[in-house]
Amino acid sequence: MVLRLWYGCEVVSGVMSLGNAPLHTPLTLVTCLIEPGLRSRLATLGLRTGSPLEVVLTTAGHGRVIGVAGSRIAMDVSVLRQLHVKLASGGE
Repeated sequence: MVLRLWYGCEVVSGVMSLGNAPLHTPLTLVTCLIEPGLRSRLATLGLRTGSPLEVVLTTAGHGRVIGVAGSRIAMDVSVLRQLHVKLASGGE
């Protein structure tokens, strides 16, 4: 099954926004639809397509803390909506 998201990209079933991903579940980053400067900064922090990650905490403002490459990164809702993940192969 193929889903069409609001921005018109087709994605495979099972892909979700990082903002909707379950807590404490192994995930893999599938797409990163943010502007190149921020994408480059996130890549420097270890968050790039194919990276394993986990949502560690949800903040009061609906942001999230993401565990990736041994570090934790706090993100707001606007960034989370533009990052898409799927359950890691061992997490299904």
